[in-house]
Amino acid sequence: MHRIDDVQGLEIVVPGSISNLGPGFDALSLAVQLYLRVRIVNVDAEAPDTLHCDFAGRPVPGGNRIEAAYRLARGAAGVSAPGLRVEVRSDIPVRAGLGSSGAATVAGLRLYEMMTGPRPADEWLRLACRLEGHPDNAAAALLGGLTVSCEHGDGRVTARSSAWPSEIRLVVATPHVEVATDLARSVLPAAISLEDAVFNLQRALLLVQLIGSGQPQDLREALRDRWHQPARAALVPGLAEALALDDPALFGVCLSGSGPSIVAFTGEGEPVVIDLLKNLYDRIGVACTVRTLAAHQPGAPASASSGSPCI
Repeated sequence: MHRIDDVQGLEIVVPGSISNLGPGFDALSLAVQLYLRVRIVNVDAEAPDTLHCDFAGRPVPGGNRIEAAYRLARGAAGVSAPGLRVEVRSDIPVRAGLGSSGAATVAGLRLYEMMTGPRPADEWLRLACRLEGHPDNAAAALLGGLTVSCEHGDGRVTARSSAWPSEIRLVVATPHVEVATDLARSVLPAAISLEDAVFNLQRALLLVQLIGSGQPQDLREALRDRWHQPARAALVPGLAEALALDDPALFGVCLSGSGPSIVAFTGEGEPVVIDLLKNLYDRIGVACTVRTLAAHQPGAPASASSGSPCI
C-alpha cells in the first residue's frame, strides 16, 4: 500500500498472454512481451471509490474490464480507496486471442491492491476467474512465464508458473479480423468423447514435460488438439492451413486463445517461419500482422520492446 501523495505518476504494467497452447484448454498459458500500462494521473481523497479511465487510442470493446475488476476487488475486500483517474495505453490487440481482457482484469485488481494493500495472488486469481470465466490468461498476466491453472470446486484457483525456454521462439500471426471470446466459446462442443479426452490429456502432459526439459523435438505432436481448434477453424482465417504447415524450421503451430491469432514455435529458423506465415496469408488474401514475441518470464520487469511487427 502506498501513501496517497506517493502514487501519482506510478504505473502498473501487465503482460498479454497466449492461452491453451493447443491441448491445454483453459489450463495452460504463456505471458508474452505485449503490455497494458495503467498510469495514475490524479488521486482524489474527496471522491472515494471512484475510478475514471482515459484510454489512449480506440475505445475498449465489450466494456471496461479494468474498472469491472477494480470494483469487484473493492466489493470483495470491503476496503475503501481514494478516487483515481488513470491513463491506459496498451500494445495488446483486442479480440485477437492475446490476452487483452485478462491483462485488463489483472490491471484493475493490482490497481486496487496498490491503493489498499497487498493480498495473496490466489485471492486475485479467484476474483479474476469470476470475471473472466476461466483462469488461464489472468494467471499468466499475474505470474508471468508458462502457467498451469487449476480451478477448484469452491472457486479458488491454484496456478503455478515456470520459465519459458529462450531457445523456443514465438512467431505470432494476427489476421485483421476480430473474434469475440463469447462467440468462440459458443461454437465449442458441449461434450467430447473419451478418446478425444485422452488424446488431449496425453499431449498436454507431454507439452509441459517438453517445455520443462527444453527439448522441442516433439512439440508438433504435443500441440495437437481435438477439443477447441477444430470447432473454431471456421472463425479463424488461415488456421487450418497453418496447422498443416510442415517445415524443418517449424516446431509446431497452435491457435492463440480463442483466436484469430496463430502461434508458430521455432528456434533458429525464425526468418523462415515468418515467411511461411506471410506467404500463407498472402495466398488466402487476408491482411495480417506477423510479430515475433518473447516470453515475459516470472518476476521480469516490462520490456521496452513490445514485439516486432513484421507486416
